[in-house]
Amino acid sequence: MNRFHRKRQPSLGRIAAVTSQQFDADQFTRATRPLEQKGFSVAVVSNTNAMLTGRTEAGQDVNFVPASTVGEMEFDGYCALVLPGNSHSIGESTQAALKKFLGDGKPVIALSDDVPLLAEAASSPDIADAGVAISMNGKVFAARGEAASEEAVEVFAQALAA
Repeated sequence: MNRFHRKRQPSLGRIAAVTSQQFDADQFTRATRPLEQKGFSVAVVSNTNAMLTGRTEAGQDVNFVPASTVGEMEFDGYCALVLPGNSHSIGESTQAALKKFLGDGKPVIALSDDVPLLAEAASSPDIADAGVAISMNGKVFAARGEAASEEAVEVFAQALAA
């Protein structure tokens, strides 16, 4: 027996996190860590299959190899979508994925620069200037301010786990 082998908890579901090259690693972590802590598996999807590099505020590089491209993503394999802040640079494929998740009634959370994408797709222009927005059960909620954004991410994770 390998004494270093860790027993993994069963996943509550798989969540797609869309990001692109040169992503903000701190923001990505703030958006996904609460979901992983609740028992969800987070898969990175992007506009490329190549390794993605992000940077923390402390100047450290963080690398991910995407599970798939946004265009090749198997939507049925995901229970929710996370747009952590720089998915807007991917463009049309992110917008198409977002519309598919909303159309299927699956929860979506968008942070920072990605909130306008959710506002447009959900026909909720009044939330475009929010720091974070959530679409859940056919309703769209927005939070403004840094503390409110962190709370919203935690509430999103709790609601998915319930």
